[in-house]
Amino acid sequence: MDRCIVLVDAGYLLGAAASLLAGEPSRSRITVDHTALIQALRDRAESDTGRPLLRIYWFDGAPDRVPQPEHRRLRVMPRVTVRLGALTRSDGRWAQKGVDAAMHAELTELARNRACSDVVLVTGDGDLLPGMMAAKEHGVAVHLWAVQAADGDYNQSEDLVAEADERRVLDRAWITQAVRAKELTGVCAPPPVPRPEIAAILSAPLPESALTAATERSAARESRPPAAAT
Repeated sequence: MDRCIVLVDAGYLLGAAASLLAGEPSRSRITVDHTALIQALRDRAESDTGRPLLRIYWFDGAPDRVPQPEHRRLRVMPRVTVRLGALTRSDGRWAQKGVDAAMHAELTELARNRACSDVVLVTGDGDLLPGMMAAKEHGVAVHLWAVQAADGDYNQSEDLVAEADERRVLDRAWITQAVRAKELTGVCAPPPVPRPEIAAILSAPLPESALTAATERSAARESRPPAAAT
């Protein structure tokens, strides 16, 4: 079939985008316009492959594989299929489980059934190498897309890069069509405002007795002899 299919590892795509735009791979540091992102993926895939899009598969992790709000938005979009793996927390960090295996299974099945002539992989995971090789053996052209690395280096498996038929980099200009870094600005508390009664006390003139006592203390200090040097 002269059609293209896109397989997206959301953890890679959005984590690498966060590193590029916000300086760390936490997806909480970015906001994503998923409608704009899916449209950009479709336009880029059809342009790069010269084939009409059949479908975009969105692979992501979720706690207990329960769809999150973004997954519910994505899976009702035209030509988008969401596949969820588990999302587990270990040593204070979240990790996807089963996403790479699901991508591998989908890739090999699509190639075996000749569902497309070209497949676009948006991933950096070297575990997909056997699936990529199997797809090529079935006559499918494999296009590997990378998100521009924050440090200018590779953020993909070198074996994937070497095995792909074509490789493209999604640069900052492309990413920012749909992804933005969040503004992390602290909110400073306003300076305290003196209560009116306190302000009145502080601005009131001293009573006559207090002025006299202050004058006497000042005169006594001035009349004291200097301390002898030791």
